[in-house]
Amino acid sequence: MADILGGNRFISAVPIENGWSEDKKYCVTGTCGVKYLLRITPIERYEIRKSLFGMLEQVAALDIPMCLPIEFGTCADGVYSLQSWIDGEDLEAVLPLLSEAEQYVLGLKSGEMLKKMHSIPAPDTQEEWAARFTRKTNHKIKAYRECGIRFDGDDSIVEYIENNRRLLENRPQCFQHGDFHVGNMMLERGELKIIDFDRYDFGDPWEEFNRIVWCAAASPHFATGQLRGYFGGEPPMEFFKLLAFYIASNTLSSIYWAIPFGKSDLDAMMKQSQDVLQWYDNMRTPVPSWYLSGYEVWDVLDANGNKTGRFHERGKPMAAGDYHLGVHVWKHNGNGEWLIDKRTPKKGGKWETTGGAAIAGDDSLTTALRETNEELGFDLVPAKGTLFWQFANHVSDEHRCLIDVWVFEHDCAIEGIRFNKKETCDAIWATANEIRELIAKGEFFSICPYFDEMVERWRLSE
Repeated sequence: MADILGGNRFISAVPIENGWSEDKKYCVTGTCGVKYLLRITPIERYEIRKSLFGMLEQVAALDIPMCLPIEFGTCADGVYSLQSWIDGEDLEAVLPLLSEAEQYVLGLKSGEMLKKMHSIPAPDTQEEWAARFTRKTNHKIKAYRECGIRFDGDDSIVEYIENNRRLLENRPQCFQHGDFHVGNMMLERGELKIIDFDRYDFGDPWEEFNRIVWCAAASPHFATGQLRGYFGGEPPMEFFKLLAFYIASNTLSSIYWAIPFGKSDLDAMMKQSQDVLQWYDNMRTPVPSWYLSGYEVWDVLDANGNKTGRFHERGKPMAAGDYHLGVHVWKHNGNGEWLIDKRTPKKGGKWETTGGAAIAGDDSLTTALRETNEELGFDLVPAKGTLFWQFANHVSDEHRCLIDVWVFEHDCAIEGIRFNKKETCDAIWATANEIRELIAKGEFFSICPYFDEMVERWRLSE
């Protein structure tokens, strides 16, 4: 390492002992006082480390907060890479000190980052996923059975795997971080940073979540947020079924993996196997018990619509003076009609225009597009939308929101609408007068103080 530190480039090098990597790691300080991460690897791994450095450059180009790749080369001790230094705290240690809402928001951000990473495609030469992972799964089952250690309930794990191999068919492949969990994340001045890409690979993007067991153990709110951030809302059931498959497979391999590291690590993996079986009710349900269905967090706004930096959990009373962002989304067609939908009986059974609350981190337009897709199953064109009106809605003394009213030019057949069975059950194209009649009869849900002005403006534009 002396040849790297020479030449007056750095004034100090402090060894870093934590982590599983074979690399020698140092925090080095340049003559200008800037810190860097220096990693040195045996020379026989030159090609592997060169590929890793190239992948880091691709990931960094996506604006992922991370240790940025700066320099790569060889030295007397092997292969070295120089990366930017993250002067933060390990997320795993920080999470318990944060509120549940803050944990959830960090989870959202991590999921959004992972979605970006998965935009990097796998090489065209990549082996078809089902064949590759089937072979890997067979090896895991065999190695587990031969390792000499068993955990209670392992028959349920193996049975789930055998009964669900078909889920591997026709899965897409992309870049994978390879070890994406709270242990490889840091918090630097409130910003989430991703570290340790050493195990990067290419494969099914959903397999990347096999490490979410560590996130869930640390914080169910973080783990739930991670899934919501990745999918932009509730994950599909197909995902949960496949996630259970990947976690089941990893649960077997974690046992024989831990044996060489000693009793402490083996005990941790044995405990995790029981956690997994409890989460999945002995593999009888694909949605893990730690997943917080319906949990939602909002950005807290002041009366002028400015973010305060605080968060609010939906369903709890809001503090005096606090608001959150909501939207009304109107769809107007070429015949001068307005698309309205009907809530399910459990949601009141009234007619409405699409609406909803902005989740933490989302802006008004993103919320309008997401709510429309979730409730009616189609995508609006952002360029065809107009932010028409803004007003404050005091639902109660403990619930206040600022509503953005959007109008989109859109034509679609009612037959093509896909209703969210939990929220919507019908839709019609209605004239303004027909909507007024519904409002007068108390059969329209939304408060629309702007309705007449909106109708007149769009009538004049026809």
